[in-house]
Amino acid sequence: MEHQIHYTGAMDVRCQFCGALRSQREQLNSCHNGKVSLPPLQEYPENLRLLFDADGAKGSNFRQNIRNYNSAFAFASFGANIRPPPGRGPHYFCLLG
Repeated sequence: MEHQIHYTGAMDVRCQFCGALRSQREQLNSCHNGKVSLPPLQEYPENLRLLFDADGAKGSNFRQNIRNYNSAFAFASFGANIRPPPGRGPHYFCLLG
């Protein structure tokens, strides 16, 4: 199967409501013309900010692998309702959703 590249153009149009960037060919604004408003992002913890801004091998490695770290921690920090299995048998972990 051959994959086709879909390019909508440069992200050079700024939303007048929220300031998000989009391409000229995109029809919708991310905030639906000011109807959606999110609270500001919290500051990064100091140790993550230092890694992100660091020069050298440590900072470079962190920036190159940031998606892997995010995926690993996202899976490790989900919530669950854990109940013992009915009857007898081996314990198991079941994810739904």
